[in-house]
Amino acid sequence: MALAFKKLYPGDWFEGLSIPFVEDLVNQHPLDLYIRWRHQQGLDMEGSWNPVLAAPSVRQKMRTAEGQQVGAINHRAALAPLLPFHLQPDQHFERALQLSVQPLPTEGLPILDDDLRFAASFSSLPGVDLSKLRKRAMGLLAEMKRRWSKITEHLRTKQTEAIRTATAQRDVGFTAILLLLANWGDVTLPAGLCMGLPAVGYAPPYGIFPEQEASRLTREDVLRDWRTHNRWILTRLRPGADDEFMLQQSLKDAEKGFCSLPMDAEELHGLLGAEPYRLIPRCVITQSSGKQRVIDDAYVGLQSERSSDANKLTLCSALRPAQHLQYAYAYGALPIWDTEEWESGGEDWPGAYRFCPMSHDEALCCIVAFFHHEWQKPAFMIYTGLLFGLPLAVTSFNRYSRLVEALSRRFTFCLTSLYFDDAHVTDRKSCKGSGQRAMQFLNTLLGTPFSAEKCQRMQHSGTFLGLDHDFSQIHTRGTIQFWARERIEQKLLHLMKHAEDSSKLQPGVAAKIYGIANFFELGVWGRIGCGGLAPIKRRQQERTSELTEELRRCFDLLRAVIATKPSRTIEIWPHAGQRFLAASDAALEIPSQGTGGFLIVWHDGCVQQREAFVSIIPPVVYHLWEPGDTKIAQLELLQVLYALFVHRRFVAVEDSGSLTTQRR
Repeated sequence: MALAFKKLYPGDWFEGLSIPFVEDLVNQHPLDLYIRWRHQQGLDMEGSWNPVLAAPSVRQKMRTAEGQQVGAINHRAALAPLLPFHLQPDQHFERALQLSVQPLPTEGLPILDDDLRFAASFSSLPGVDLSKLRKRAMGLLAEMKRRWSKITEHLRTKQTEAIRTATAQRDVGFTAILLLLANWGDVTLPAGLCMGLPAVGYAPPYGIFPEQEASRLTREDVLRDWRTHNRWILTRLRPGADDEFMLQQSLKDAEKGFCSLPMDAEELHGLLGAEPYRLIPRCVITQSSGKQRVIDDAYVGLQSERSSDANKLTLCSALRPAQHLQYAYAYGALPIWDTEEWESGGEDWPGAYRFCPMSHDEALCCIVAFFHHEWQKPAFMIYTGLLFGLPLAVTSFNRYSRLVEALSRRFTFCLTSLYFDDAHVTDRKSCKGSGQRAMQFLNTLLGTPFSAEKCQRMQHSGTFLGLDHDFSQIHTRGTIQFWARERIEQKLLHLMKHAEDSSKLQPGVAAKIYGIANFFELGVWGRIGCGGLAPIKRRQQERTSELTEELRRCFDLLRAVIATKPSRTIEIWPHAGQRFLAASDAALEIPSQGTGGFLIVWHDGCVQQREAFVSIIPPVVYHLWEPGDTKIAQLELLQVLYALFVHRRFVAVEDSGSLTTQRR
């Protein structure tokens, strides 16, 4: 353990320093449970135990298993069709009939990390006292942190003063020993927390994200033409409406030790002399909720253009609360689902990016520039904490986020997932919040405590990534419902009403509506309304603000989706409905006089029952499709609606206040 720890840092850092003995803690129960579980599952015990690293084609299938349609037909993200093209009609039908008795691609378990499956298996074992296990594990880790404190103090002597100040709360030594204990593959992270993480230029592969091709950019590449570009940025710095807010937030960062105090041009040049540097302009954006956030524009500063990342970030879905329980059910024995209820909780890191340091050399490649509200002239700040607008800062921060996610699963035995600085926790109600408390304690030990104000206490419902979820129907129906949180819904309605009242839709507002609607659609069943966003998407690139009838109809469609509230429902139990195959067709040889029909094959074990129908298409239907005479596509789609909603075997029933469709 001591030798492995020393190898995480430059060779001479620990010369003459004795390493504390912690192997008695490392090998104790329950810190060894994940190792034992991997062995029992027959998983690879050699090398690092990292998250799932999948190729692009596999990641598309993973999203499909998560219930997210990634594309259709010739879309570049579309999966191959289940049935090949160029089949004869009878061949096509027979192949479809064979597939119709098999589970759908969206019915399989999502492909998740091994340690999440480990946490699911322990969460579902009846008779296991998780609260006791967690209390013992946290006690062992607290003792390990105490013994390791002199190593953390020694590591701080190797940091520059700026990095030491920015990471003052972090326990950099304890983080490193837990990384080894978890057999985590990102072995350069501990040294990066002491000397700085990549912020501009090139980010090498870290082993915990899928790799992608990337150019090896040098610091000289980043600073090329820096004088000319800096002068151009300074000409753009003018007074603005958000200058006072921007100054307040900048001064707060300086007070916390993440950066220098503001300097004018003369002070900056006196400090740096002839040393090259690149500016990054600071601005303020207002989010859909009305919250303001300071962002540093790496696109204008060219830091984005001159950054290259060999890592492809893979982030968890907003539907992860349901995926936690899908695996808990897959591993669990039946009694636990008869007697147990499940709860959801949430956590948030305050100022998370800022606590991740960058080196002085990289900080000079992104010196913040903004118009000083009080000085009424440009001001400059040199940051040590990562900036929100840098592309590589996203990867550097998520290295720590993914590590904490793994530690929470392996040592608190808790169903935990993190999306950047947002954490979701799923646990049994009988545990009385012990999983969330253990996760909070672990992060306090690491020196990155969660925000007390933003904590979501354990209960049957919660919010994760803007989607509300509800665990209350798991026992009765085996399902979890999702819907976008109310403020997102209200913001979308407000933007559309304002556009209608003014009869204008500016491209920038269209971009806001399009972004909110796309996110909103995550909580909507079956991507309803997705196709209706095309006019709004086009308006983002148009040079007009006229609110056309096409856009008004698009707004009507979005309102209809909000009013009907087709909440996304994820099944936790295996699908119990009767499977069927529907084949349909239509013809239109004379305008407004089409024909159509469908065949339904019901599967009842090995027995098939076939029913064929001819559709009656009244004239009023054709009027709905005016203008235009050729409506064959509409007729063919109409047969699907007939098969689902007119067929006598389907009936709408009222059950617990919600409308569902089921076989009679």
